[in-house]
Amino acid sequence: MAILKMGEDWPRILDAVDHWTRSGAKNVSTDVPRIDDAVGQYLAWLEASALRDYSKRHFKIRVNLFKNSVQNVRVSQVTPEFIEAFLATRKTSAVTRDTDRRVVSHFFSWCIERPRRWVIANPCREVKVEHGEKAAPSILPLNQCKDLLRAAEQHRGGMLVPYVAVCLFGGLRPFEASRLAWEQVNLKDGEIRLDATQTKTKTGRTVKICPTLKAWLAAHKGKSFFPANWRKEFEAVKAAATITTWPVDVLRHTAISHYFRKTGSYGFTAEQFGNSEAIIKAHYQSRVSSEDTKAFYRIMPAKGGVK
Repeated sequence: MAILKMGEDWPRILDAVDHWTRSGAKNVSTDVPRIDDAVGQYLAWLEASALRDYSKRHFKIRVNLFKNSVQNVRVSQVTPEFIEAFLATRKTSAVTRDTDRRVVSHFFSWCIERPRRWVIANPCREVKVEHGEKAAPSILPLNQCKDLLRAAEQHRGGMLVPYVAVCLFGGLRPFEASRLAWEQVNLKDGEIRLDATQTKTKTGRTVKICPTLKAWLAAHKGKSFFPANWRKEFEAVKAAATITTWPVDVLRHTAISHYFRKTGSYGFTAEQFGNSEAIIKAHYQSRVSSEDTKAFYRIMPAKGGVK
């Protein structure tokens, strides 16, 4: 039967046996679940894990998308070609497809680990997603910065002003701002302390508060940085500002671009935003003009509008 399955390559059956022996496949569980069952167990493990809530949501959404998009085969039957076929159905950017691949790879790495041992190799390891040339980060134009702040100030007593301000002037990533508490904001010394559990690099950093950010935070001190129904409220603010397109991390990219134009320092900018100097050089030079940066930092809070 093995020879019949090997077809014309039947002389290579010894190679297959050797691979089986070398890879430790004899220790693989014989009770291998199908994808639906395996994903269910993975999500239960994920929920109880010590991963950050943001990471849990991220993995849950994408691994469920994988589960719902593919045939419900046993996880041991999934090959690199199977993964490539799944990614081909994703009509998204190369960056998004590569993110899908990395999340699915995390799932299969979990399947490999003891005590499961459902598979012997991660099928995602041999799959590559060509990114092509990376587009420059999108920057929010000066007039839209003003409109967004005006809309945030006028929306439900300014409930989203602290969030918009720390992202636009402090350059915090969305998930960093979502976990920020006022106890970490030192207006007197002009600092925001981000703990290791709140940052992408998991090293923590201190963000200097510029006078503009200080004015906005002082005017709305005590309001939550991430209120209930944040997504719905933020969509309402963007609609009020007539902003119809919203590139990923556009507030952070805007903050970095203006900060670099203001300081002219790769080192200071990299330290402030938790990037490398190479990233600053590659993506944030000459993105805004000196006049726009001066006007950007002159945007101050005021009752009923933005000066």
